Amino acid sequence: MSTSTIESRPAILRGTAQRKQLELEQREGLFMDCALDMLEASGFSGLTLEKLATRTNFSKGTVYNHFTSKEDLFTALCVRGMQMQMAMFSALQAFEGSTRERMMGMHYAYHLYAQRHPTLFMCVLTGLSPHVVEKTSARRMADRQRLEARVTERVDTLVREAVAAGDLRLPPGTTVADISFAHWAVSFGTTALLQSAQQATSIRRLEVPEAFRRNVTLLLDGMGWTPLSTVQDDRDTWRRLGEVFRLTAEPTPRDTAAAAGPVMA
Repeated sequence: MSTSTIESRPAILRGTAQRKQLELEQREGLFMDCALDMLEASGFSGLTLEKLATRTNFSKGTVYNHFTSKEDLFTALCVRGMQMQMAMFSALQAFEGSTRERMMGMHYAYHLYAQRHPTLFMCVLTGLSPHVVEKTSARRMADRQRLEARVTERVDTLVREAVAAGDLRLPPGTTVADISFAHWAVSFGTTALLQSAQQATSIRRLEVPEAFRRNVTLLLDGMGWTPLSTVQDDRDTWRRLGEVFRLTAEPTPRDTAAAAGPVMA
């Protein structure tokens, strides 16, 4: 056997391993695409690994090689959703503005994500129910927790920057975590209500296209996050943010995974 043949074996093995890994990722992506369609059509109760195997023409064993349970699959979809959020937050790197404007940018990105992917957006709460958590593999739950930590840290970092710049003053006894949670609560809650309770009297009387931005403005002004909307019109910032995302292509699943970085430790 020639020396060149022996030396080429490691390269061949690496190429084979990379090809198998790519095939694995593509198949898992197919499973999640199909599972998302099933969720949109029938809800969580209509999602089973057996039905997924039938829909994708793979054996049940192959599906179970990817997901330990339907709850594990559901958590994988939650992870995909958070990767999409991270990718959209990354698009904000092209946006220049004050700390207040950049916080508005995070709200804008989150709301736009929810509009584009309403099913994934609503998965966030079901995905943390005890039943789902208990039946999700430890590896998959660790993936989710790492991504949650990254999303939270992005918000925390911006809040700390605002405090350091003098744009925001924390009241006595208030922490960065309190501010970050308030922003998530308003962003998630407002979006969920606008999507799911459009016939409610308190929503029907609103100018719905403006309702989300107005809630964000009320929150920021209430916190005293400068410049206040009485000094600088938030509508101008909102239009600038719209331009950023108008010029940003919708990321693919592979793009979102890359933007979020490696999930496994």
